[in-house]
Parts: sequence; C-alpha cells; structure tokens
Amino acid sequence: MVLNWPNRLTLARIVMAPVVMILLQVGEPEARWAALIIFVIAALTDMVDGYLARKYGWISNLGKFLDPLADKLLVCLAWIGLAELGLLPQWTVYVIVGRELLVSGLRSIAAYAGVLILPSRLGKWKSAVQMFSVSYYMFLSVLELNSIPRAASIAGKVSMWIALILTVISAFRYFWNNRSVIQRLGM
Repeated sequence: MVLNWPNRLTLARIVMAPVVMILLQVGEPEARWAALIIFVIAALTDMVDGYLARKYGWISNLGKFLDPLADKLLVCLAWIGLAELGLLPQWTVYVIVGRELLVSGLRSIAAYAGVLILPSRLGKWKSAVQMFSVSYYMFLSVLELNSIPRAASIAGKVSMWIALILTVISAFRYFWNNRSVIQRLGM
C-alpha cells in the first residue's frame, strides 16, 4: 500500500505526539520550547493534511480513521504532560481523555460493523480549541512560573474551560447524533 501525503502527515503527527509528552517531562526550558515547537508543527500538519486530501481528492478510509485518532493522541498526551507539570488540573485529564476514548471506541466499534462515523464540525472546533489551549499552556510552561502575569494565567484558564465545555458538549452531541448507530450495534 502506498501512502498519500495526507496520510504521511497524519502518521508524522502520531509519531510527534509521544515526543511532545517526553519533552515536556524533561524539565528544562529548552525541552519545553522544543515540545511547543513540535506540538505547533504537528497541529499545523492537521490543517495541511486536510487541505491536501480535499484539494487533490486524496481522501482515503485510512485517513478518515487515522486523522481523528492522531488529533486525539496529540492532544491527550500533551494534556497529560501539562497536568503532570501541575499546569492543568489533574481531573481535566479524565474529562479530555475519557471523552476521546469513548468517542474513539464508538467509532471503532461502528467501523468494525461497517459504519463510518465522521468527525462533526463541533468536534473539529473542540480539537482546535484544545490545541490552542495546549499550545498556550506549553508557552506558559517555558516561562518562570512565578512571573506569569495574572492576565496570562486567566487567559489560560478561560481557554482550558472553553476546551473542557466543548469537549463535554461534543461528546453528548456525538452520542446523541449517533444513537441509531448505537442501537443498531446493540450497545
């Protein structure tokens, strides 16, 4: 099987996700800068692979499956890494990762039954806000924690709460909109 460029970019994003988490844990500002840069590059590949797939008709079943999985892996590992640094509350990891596992589980079960469930527009907004929030907190992680201005801290909390609210709402909408699939699969 020959991989098209969008799928190559998606696979690169999957590889970058654990690298970001590891770099966050190193503890040195340089490693955290590298984590931020790699995260932003990975987030940009999400936009580029979607653009290429649509423009050149390189949309594939593999891409439909891997692209949202890569996004979830990237965000979840970065979110976990930031929570381990104490920059995000630990309970937010449960909300983010729990939602992503539930939605991915439903998509996988449906795909096994021959039903393809595509990401929703709200899910794409959720991913974008999560990626912004992670990027913002990664940027804060390279600053001295004692010198973060109050406004910057508040902006980070607002972005985190927006990401969390969109995460929960998109999960409910996802399951509600796919309730016929859930019923058909006997879940």
